[in-house]
Amino acid sequence: MAFKENIKALQNELSAQEELLKNVIKSERFFKKYKRSIIAVAIIAIVLLVAYSVNGIVQDSNLKASNEAYKTLLLFPTNEQALNTLKSKNRQLYRAFVFQEAAKNGDNAALQTLVDEDRSDVIGQLAAYVLGQDSEIMRDFITLRGGYELIKEGKTDEASLKLMTIMNGALFEIARSLEHYQPNEQEK
Repeated sequence: MAFKENIKALQNELSAQEELLKNVIKSERFFKKYKRSIIAVAIIAIVLLVAYSVNGIVQDSNLKASNEAYKTLLLFPTNEQALNTLKSKNRQLYRAFVFQEAAKNGDNAALQTLVDEDRSDVIGQLAAYVLGQDSEIMRDFITLRGGYELIKEGKTDEASLKLMTIMNGALFEIARSLEHYQPNEQEK
């Protein structure tokens, strides 16, 4: 009886090893068939990981350089080197700094330059407003304020219609959020 059990165990073990060998052969054939594709995918994945890492390092470097340049400009607003560094490393922060200085000093030429460069962003809109030009963001802000006042008065349908006129721009998300706002008794 023990001899039959040993033979069955040996057959089962051989059967398992045979299956393993078949799977290894199938895997080897699959690898040989798609070898170039597998290697190409691996190389692309490695290149993407390296590019992602390098991009992160460059962004950190630009952030540090722009922060240092901004700190310098806060202390010495006429420092041309810091201004050029800020302009090349962080365009939005540069535009914000130029706007701040131009508004403080009444430099209409610098404000007009900001408007001419990009009137669609918030800085360009604010510069246009300071210059007395038509400014979409200020119109939207006035509409937003009016909608908020209507909500406080309990006229939610009128407020919703008013807020729906803000179609895009910097205040679009705020207007959409405000449509769902319900003031409490203390705010009325």
